[in-house]
Amino acid sequence: MVRATDASRAVAQSGGSRQIARQMSQDIPVLSLKEVVETHLGGKLFHGGSAIAAMEGKRDRENLLRRFLPAMLVRRLDLGFARSNTVHPDTARTLYAVARAVRAAVLFETGTYWGYSTAILAAAVRDSGVGVVHSFDLYPRAGAHIPDALRPWVRLHRGAPATLSMPSILRKVAPPQFFFQDSVHDYDGVLAELRIAKPAMAPGAVVLFHDFVLDGVRRAARDGLPGYRLAQIAGEDPQQVGIAIAPRPA
Repeated sequence: MVRATDASRAVAQSGGSRQIARQMSQDIPVLSLKEVVETHLGGKLFHGGSAIAAMEGKRDRENLLRRFLPAMLVRRLDLGFARSNTVHPDTARTLYAVARAVRAAVLFETGTYWGYSTAILAAAVRDSGVGVVHSFDLYPRAGAHIPDALRPWVRLHRGAPATLSMPSILRKVAPPQFFFQDSVHDYDGVLAELRIAKPAMAPGAVVLFHDFVLDGVRRAARDGLPGYRLAQIAGEDPQQVGIAIAPRPA
């Protein structure tokens, strides 16, 4: 997630997510979530049910408060709304559906922050009946809004950059089959995370990128994951979601 507003301003200036999708389609394929899950991952499309409904409810409350109150006051009323860090419903559906399709035993996420995306992944793991989410964030209070009912499927690694904390965890767990990159969003930062995670990833692993609207994220995905199939997943989230699918051995 982008915690500042630069990307949001860029989206507004460019005419919104639909125009961005058209621009990006010139060099990166744009696929529907259904096509990604059923054709490229060979899975069944699950829609998330109560997990997505809960996220949409949080966003509806946030949007209602912002209609009548200044943003600073909204943040004081509920720190969980700070800088719009709930997850866009399209992105929540993507996280849930892809995680269900992959059925990973080990999932990695960088950029926990309040834990909304972490909760979506944990719900997918719970509903799949297999897996655990390892989520990394520099912020000491990261994950504060993960529901207690979902915490058994989450391992939080807080207080250090993911580039420092991931290596020791990678040595202890099975090869991750799923990685959601959503902490830093500059070219060098994303590339540094990929260079740590990629050698440990399982064959056929899936990497999702938030803020795929940013050129640095797209370039890092290309340069850091050679041989992976790269696409944008169609949706209305202004920050957009990208996916990279690792090749499987012949």
